[in-house]
Amino acid sequence: MIKIHGTSISNYYSTAKCALVEKGIKFEEVSVFPSREPAVLASSPMGKVPWIEVDGKVLSEVNAIFDYLEDIHPTPPLYPTDAWARAKTKEIIRIIELYLDAQARRHIAAVYFGGDVDPVAFEQVRPALENGLLALSNVAKYGPYIAGDQFTYADIVAYFQIGFTNMHTQKIYDWDIVAADPALKDYIAMLNERPGIAAVAGVMRSDMAKFAAR
Repeated sequence: MIKIHGTSISNYYSTAKCALVEKGIKFEEVSVFPSREPAVLASSPMGKVPWIEVDGKVLSEVNAIFDYLEDIHPTPPLYPTDAWARAKTKEIIRIIELYLDAQARRHIAAVYFGGDVDPVAFEQVRPALENGLLALSNVAKYGPYIAGDQFTYADIVAYFQIGFTNMHTQKIYDWDIVAADPALKDYIAMLNERPGIAAVAGVMRSDMAKFAAR
């Protein structure tokens, strides 16, 4: 059985967990926080979560995990079979990860841990996110899914990484990036109704509330 290591308050952990749920793959959860501790670095070279463990072997990085899951459990497919469509799906994933999530992450100390807002990040992050949202609007199809008519890993990434980004923009800038875009708002509302996403997101929200109340 696959073991997934990480914490449910991590959007990337929830992304990988949701992929397992959507694939119908049985798994065991192992609670661990990201860190630079030697035991964590032995499994995740950057000390990040999640990573998966299979028969004593470990694999980190969500996109690598996606590819592995698709190879070992091709049904239901979460990538298009067409090579171009698959590449375009991965393009959407990278745009969301690099130009939304990674930019918002500069405020994680303030949003997750109650630290002070970095004034340099405050000035730089919003315009970077505006560029990222423009890039996303140029590639997102919403037909009805973000890459077209098939539910894919890109939808899982979009749900959890855009949600993470929006939590930061609302906290730091009083800017709801989902509500500001009717197409994105309707798309996220549709994903909210998907049982697999709803189940994983519900645990994440509950545990986030507990974490914030500490």
